[in-house]
Parts: sequence; structure tokens; C-alpha cells
Amino acid sequence: MPNNYQGTGNLGESPALKTVQVNGEDRKVAELRVFFDNYRADGQGGLEQTGGHWLDVSLWDYKAEQAARLLRKGARVYVTGRLELDSWTDRETGEPREKLRLVADDVLLSLTRVKGVEFEARRGEEECNAT
Repeated sequence: MPNNYQGTGNLGESPALKTVQVNGEDRKVAELRVFFDNYRADGQGGLEQTGGHWLDVSLWDYKAEQAARLLRKGARVYVTGRLELDSWTDRETGEPREKLRLVADDVLLSLTRVKGVEFEARRGEEECNAT
């Protein structure tokens, strides 16, 4: 059974870009926190929100750099990728911990809710600010 995830959500904070060592090689990774809404049929032909969930998302290399440059807190994004379970031992308590994380293949900016979200896009020497 394939482990694929796709959903549309809002960034809870602007992406954090960092450089990490993977197999002796420097790689860029952007860490995102995305809130995905849950909806269900309301019985009148529409949908009603029934809560949602937060998910940590990792995006790698060139796409990580672009996400850090273009995306800001509140942006609506469409995310595809695979779910992974991170496991570690808590340093303070010694208890085992786990957290579900999405390793993204793609993060696309949804233009349905761009109003009020500031981002910068650069083309050559020109700089564009969209809100």
C-alpha cells in the first residue's frame, strides 16, 4: 500500500531554512508547520469544518530554498509527499517519543487566499511584492 499524502492547508509560521549534513553532504531543508482543515458533508449539500490537525512538513534542496524565499505565515499551500514517523528519546525524562512528519515532494502556493499574505518574487533585477 503506497504511503502518499496530499492536502491543502495554511502555514502556521514562515518556513525555517537550515543546512544539515546527510551522508557527508550539505543539504538544505525547510521546516514548515501546516494546519490542515477537516470537513464533512453538512446534509444540505455543503461542507462544514470539523476541526483539523497540525503537521510538520520537511522540504528538501532547491524546493526548500524556494519555499523559504516565497512562502510566509498564513499562506495557503497544497502539499504532496509521504508520511514518516520520527522516534527519539526525550533528553529530560528518558521517555520514548514519536511524531508524525510529512516529507514533501511538492509544496504549491494556492492563490485562493493570497490576500493579506505578503511574499516577494524576484525576476532578474525586478522585485515584485504581492498582497
